[in-house]
Amino acid sequence: CPMPEIIYRLSVVFAAARAASAPHAPRHRLPDAPSADDRSRWVSSLCRVAMRSSLWRVVALCCVVGAGTTGSVWGQAADTISVSFIYTGGSLGALGKLRAQGEHELLTEEAVARGLPFRLVSHLAWRYPGLAAFQPSSAPVGDELPAILASRDTIERIDSVPALRSDNVLIVQDPWREGADLLAMIERNPRTALMYPDLRRTVVSMSRMRTERGRRVMIVEEEGSVWEGDAAAWHEGEMNRVDVGDTRIFELPINLGEIGPRQTLLNEMLSAAKDAGTDAIVVDLGERGGDLGMTPEDRARLDYATLSEMGYRFVVPYEFELSLGSTRLAAVRDEFPAVRFLAANVQVADSTLFAPTAVVVAGGIRIGVLGLVDPATRDQLPRSTLDDYTFAPLIESAQRAVDSLRMARVSAVVALSNLDPADNARIAEEVTGIDAVVADLHERWSVDALRTTVDRAPGPARPGSPALVARGTANGLAVGHLELAFERVEGAALPRLMSVAHSERPVTDRIPSDTAFLASVTALARVTRPERGELMFPSFVELADRHPELRDHDETTRQGRMSKELWEEFLSRLVRVRSRAEVAILRPLSHFPPLIGKLHENEIGAWLWVEDEIIVMDLTGADLRKVMEEDTDGELSASGIDPDTWTVLGRPIEDGVYYRVATTDVLYDGARFHAFGNGKRVRRRFRIEPDGRLAPTRDGATLTVKDFAFGELRRLRASARGDEYLDLMAALLVPDPAYVSLVALRFDQPTVWISLNQNRNSGGYGSVRESRVVSNNSWVVGLSGRLELSRNTRNFTTMLGLDVAYARQSQTLPSGEKQSNESADDLEVDLTVHPRALGRRSGGLRPFLRGVYDTEFTATADPVSGSVNPHQRALRGVGGVLVLPQRYWRRVEVAGVVQNDFGQPNVQLGVQARVELYRPLGPGGMVYRWRNDATYLFPSSRDTESDLALRYHMVHELLLPLVDELALSVAADFFFYQGKVDTTRDLGMSFLLRVGITYNRLWKPRYQPLF
Repeated sequence: CPMPEIIYRLSVVFAAARAASAPHAPRHRLPDAPSADDRSRWVSSLCRVAMRSSLWRVVALCCVVGAGTTGSVWGQAADTISVSFIYTGGSLGALGKLRAQGEHELLTEEAVARGLPFRLVSHLAWRYPGLAAFQPSSAPVGDELPAILASRDTIERIDSVPALRSDNVLIVQDPWREGADLLAMIERNPRTALMYPDLRRTVVSMSRMRTERGRRVMIVEEEGSVWEGDAAAWHEGEMNRVDVGDTRIFELPINLGEIGPRQTLLNEMLSAAKDAGTDAIVVDLGERGGDLGMTPEDRARLDYATLSEMGYRFVVPYEFELSLGSTRLAAVRDEFPAVRFLAANVQVADSTLFAPTAVVVAGGIRIGVLGLVDPATRDQLPRSTLDDYTFAPLIESAQRAVDSLRMARVSAVVALSNLDPADNARIAEEVTGIDAVVADLHERWSVDALRTTVDRAPGPARPGSPALVARGTANGLAVGHLELAFERVEGAALPRLMSVAHSERPVTDRIPSDTAFLASVTALARVTRPERGELMFPSFVELADRHPELRDHDETTRQGRMSKELWEEFLSRLVRVRSRAEVAILRPLSHFPPLIGKLHENEIGAWLWVEDEIIVMDLTGADLRKVMEEDTDGELSASGIDPDTWTVLGRPIEDGVYYRVATTDVLYDGARFHAFGNGKRVRRRFRIEPDGRLAPTRDGATLTVKDFAFGELRRLRASARGDEYLDLMAALLVPDPAYVSLVALRFDQPTVWISLNQNRNSGGYGSVRESRVVSNNSWVVGLSGRLELSRNTRNFTTMLGLDVAYARQSQTLPSGEKQSNESADDLEVDLTVHPRALGRRSGGLRPFLRGVYDTEFTATADPVSGSVNPHQRALRGVGGVLVLPQRYWRRVEVAGVVQNDFGQPNVQLGVQARVELYRPLGPGGMVYRWRNDATYLFPSSRDTESDLALRYHMVHELLLPLVDELALSVAADFFFYQGKVDTTRDLGMSFLLRVGITYNRLWKPRYQPLF
């Protein structure tokens, strides 16, 4: 045959030999059905090489170049190469474990529906895969387990005991007690099939015995379990008991997210990947903070030594990592260089601490990886570390990182994310070029046994949306597996992504731990697990039995246990009451394990692991509104304020009034609630009084919410027993009262001012006992202000007010005579009473009664004749309706008036209207205040020139902040008047242009209790 055909056939033979000897070696792919032109080009290329090289090089080239390994040698398919990402996220680290037992509430719901009383008890237990040992009536007090295990063959035993088993718990009824079938009650609950479809019937074996102390012990063995007699192989668990009537169930929750079972799963996954010829990359999406009985530095060292030992390569920093601060986190990086931190949207001064991206080569494939940190994490950071990090815009940062990876010629881009689901969706929609997102869903507490596979159509594809956003599980409850499959295509610049698959496996103590690894972690930790501690919180069932209103707080409390919302409200109320504040605002708890029964110190610690420090400040009503409005998701826990009605302790919030607010450094110094930055008189150091009150003091110490709550719980426990103790706790658990009775003192803008006084048409008014009417045109210096002492009860508000205004100028005339001029000379005392409520339909409208005594420091004088008028001693009775203060409208009143001036008796009747607007302007704190006070007295037979029919006082005032509450007051003050007789019929006017300094608060916020 012709030489080209001979060369071609030789190359095919060599290609086949190459494919047989090294099936996984990279090869160039030849056309599936070669045409004559294909063969000619192939032979020509070989001949060109032969002309430049020796024959052996031609033969070597023929051996290297070949087709795929399937079908005919010429037409074999392209190579398929798989790369795996094995990941975890949101865990509590090497020592952490969680539980999620809600199944017992199916029984308590049925008991509530049937009116059956029930009792909840919780104790520590011992666990081994498929086995549980516990004391049904008391917690372990010593090392009872070895003796229990040694007695297994001699104790009483019952086989085939009915039970219910789910992914999170095992529920068994006490077989030694007669009574209703409680398991059947659980199955009859409509929610069982809807919310707990994994709760299925099974059978177990149960044994019981008594310890040397005479305490009952029970052992539960699931089918297929292997008995373990070595007590060191067992670990700590929990038993929940629900008593209904004379019988009871035991709920045995499994431990979730422990490091031992996680290592077992990792070993299995890595081994399976190795057997399949797949390269695996192990990554973590960051860890949560938590109270694990060790310092943050020790925990970081333990956790990252463990991650390094387990083969982790990348970590996306999360709550715990960021809370360490950049300096301590850099020390972790230096000590464990095998683990790299990825964060594309967080920047630090040490530019080497966080890499935005990384390129890994696995199976000969270049894969780009980027890390995305949840921006909400910054709201959880303490003040000491917040300034270490700059959170860049999420979408822009992600797109910039993806673009840099694509320019690095990677075959796929994987985003490692601890964002919340909404932000993951934004990334998927708005960022181009990501092939898969590895994420965790923060609120998921169960693991779905799902496998998701997405196949991509053959042929090249432009970068676009992710092929898959992995549906992972948070809190370290699962190990996820993302598998990318690629093929090499001749002529293509890069291997092509064929498919993306995702699955996950739950991390539970039903999986045997890697004992050797767990022993090394325990040795590394060198931490003695703290004792359970003293009893610190009563059983919620006992509280609810004595105070039934607690049971109706929410769905969780109806099932006889404390809910997260109620506990957060308790903390905020405790801080508010003890700091003597009107409002307390705390951040929510991200971790709240469901606990029942009486709670001890270490269990309460699981609810109080945050290290937020208490801060007390004064904040205006306007800024208080902004804080609550910035909480768009309703996450904050607040006491004393009702955002639905915008009231504080039952009173409408006034924008310009200062309120005493207790909060924490995480919120005050955080990046989210900017209005806190306007707080005044910020206090961070406190002394705890014997009665638990927090006294701000310079020589005090900073105080965390955790330490403060622990101290108060101990103090309350020590101060009372029995029902008295339950009453003390219930008083702090019940919702804030709709209205709190207070005695309060208020200074309303004491002002020192200078003014230009101008009068119009004041002739004939010389006998009027009103300084504004008889004053001369001149410059005067004066002061004014109001003091209010109010007593606010549930049904009535009583307010005693004192108004003072005095402006005087003395001058020497050319004749040597001294002349004094007063444009303001008022001393007014008033007492107002109005009911707090009239019913739902009345809105803010209330009737009121007011008594006013109006006098002056010095009597007025006729500016023409110089004669002194009688001293004003007017007594005024006012009755009408008012509108309770609104956000901007401080006062709206309409009333009837009866008045008599005892200096010149004349009983007069009339009407009165008052309106006051207080409106902030712009972000700088400038305020516009508009006041109107109009009184009209009807004519009577005893009217004289000294009587006025019309008094209308209107003030337009602009308050410009200077320093603290010190402000510049600029006011246009108009006073219109008209007499009752012919000589005073002309409408007169007095105008003051006032410029002064005002201080809106001297020493107390408005609603701070006085007595």
